[in-house]
Amino acid sequence: MAYHPSSPSSMSSSVPSPTAAVMRQAGFSPPKKRYIEVPSENLLDVGETNTYLMGALEDIIVNFPPRSRYPHEALQGLWSGPTGIAYLLLQVSARAPDLVVSGQPAIHWAQCYIAGSRGHNLRLGSHGCGVSDERLAFEAVRAALTKDLRHVRDFVATVEQVAAVAEFPDENLYGRAGTLYLLRMVKHWVGADVCGKIIDPAVAEIANTILNNGLGSSGKSGSPAEQGRARWKWHGQRYLGAAHGDIGIITQLVLSMPELADRVEAALERLLMMQQHDGNWPSSEDHANPGKGLVQFCHGAPGFVVSLCSLRQYFPRLHGRIDAALSRARQCIWKHGLLKKEPNLCHGIFGNALCLPDGPQRQHFLAVATPENVAHMKSSDPTGTVFERADYGRSYSTLTSYAPCAVWTWLVAREPDPIIMGYNDV
Repeated sequence: MAYHPSSPSSMSSSVPSPTAAVMRQAGFSPPKKRYIEVPSENLLDVGETNTYLMGALEDIIVNFPPRSRYPHEALQGLWSGPTGIAYLLLQVSARAPDLVVSGQPAIHWAQCYIAGSRGHNLRLGSHGCGVSDERLAFEAVRAALTKDLRHVRDFVATVEQVAAVAEFPDENLYGRAGTLYLLRMVKHWVGADVCGKIIDPAVAEIANTILNNGLGSSGKSGSPAEQGRARWKWHGQRYLGAAHGDIGIITQLVLSMPELADRVEAALERLLMMQQHDGNWPSSEDHANPGKGLVQFCHGAPGFVVSLCSLRQYFPRLHGRIDAALSRARQCIWKHGLLKKEPNLCHGIFGNALCLPDGPQRQHFLAVATPENVAHMKSSDPTGTVFERADYGRSYSTLTSYAPCAVWTWLVAREPDPIIMGYNDV
């Protein structure tokens, strides 16, 4: 049986009483806004989640099985396709080593997904070099799985090609910040003592390029009034969020090279000043109207919460400012973050739930996102707009489809701070 809540086969003939409670307590009615209103009392608790984790894993293996060869259009790095699933299963094997999926340990399935042919001429993409680039992500995950230094060197050789292309952007999904994440990921899984001497020079080169592009060689931007004003752009715009903007770039810089914290502190401080009265951040400098912003990991407060929780330890002077920003951002997520897109990590309830403190509010978001509730709310919505798929037509996308995002969410749902795979999980 397919686990995906959009599948008719996942809907039972009778609605479980917890689902009816979700509908009633969430104040459900087909929402005109991007989000569903949250109740003022009687919050839900998702309860035991292992069944949901196993259901999502089984769904991936059955309905998106490993293949001996993959078509080019299926290959989108960690974002979507077999390489992202392989990395997800590597994480499952590390966090739940005794777990068995379809008769095999998770590491077996990770190896199966990475083993399939990507073609004889897998090249670095012409439009980007981030976590969505198949060659970079494939070589990184292969090295992480095998711990073979030959594969580590192959990956670093491809990274050297990134350093030679001035036109690549600096953001996460398609840019150099994503390359930094992949370098850090390989170093984590293979071991700093084993591959640090191979990885570290590449990290330094990519990081310095990003810094020079955004802040200048000194880490400053001219006059005192301009200090902290970064110049990073994606498609000509000054994005601010985790996927394409400043906070995502700063996060990858500092997590990869903590000694760079001093150079980016002014830029981070300026981002803290840009938080709006409702606790959100605009997606870009050109879209700064309060109350109209996106509240999701890729753009808005959730991405800032994930980032600031990871960055806080490196900026002791900003602890008070960061804590205040986190409090306001979480209030925004609680009020506006129960999103009506199908639950996912990038722009859905799963990613937003992880940003809330481990407790009643997070549990309520997760209870709304269970497969039986999603299926019932969809069937009860006459407008057809509640929990619509939001994976851009790429089923089993690691960051935007239900089942893979459910696996990650149930895997880390009890962690005190938010962790998003492919961003701050290593």
